[in-house]
Amino acid sequence: MSSYAIDITAARREVQYPNGIITKIGKDSAVTFPAELPLEALDPILSEELDLVGLIGDIVQAEGPDGLETSKVVAAIFRRPALPRKFLAAVRETYAILLGEEFEDFQKAKPSIGDYVRLTTALTKVYGLELGKLLRSAASSESDSPMSSQTSPDSTESTPDESGSAPDTPTSSDSDA
Repeated sequence: MSSYAIDITAARREVQYPNGIITKIGKDSAVTFPAELPLEALDPILSEELDLVGLIGDIVQAEGPDGLETSKVVAAIFRRPALPRKFLAAVRETYAILLGEEFEDFQKAKPSIGDYVRLTTALTKVYGLELGKLLRSAASSESDSPMSSQTSPDSTESTPDESGSAPDTPTSSDSDA
């Protein structure tokens, strides 16, 4: 019998819907999404061709002293005239990856834009994926601000003046006691 330091199959058994996420798509039809979000499902949305990350970067840069400048956001979107069509194609491709052979059944139900929005919102909650948090955490690790300043202008005797030098410490012979 082998002992493993990490067993990812145990974590997979702990997911909320271990047999898949059964989703009603019509009066008498349903499809099953995978229990966990496969990494490849994000590829169409994060593709360089779609460039959503670039758009988000442009929107973040559109923030001025008074908040988000709408004209800059609109300009960022209009610089990408093919974005809406590419985005819809990426969403369809993502759903095709998630549903595999069941994607055709899903398409037969003729989901509306609202259906896609509601379903995507529900799936992100079940999968525990929040793109906003992911983007905020990536942005928070980058900073344009200068490095922090020294907390005190006075240095203590125990702080060496030069990197690598040892502080002066009294020896037992220097003691008056």
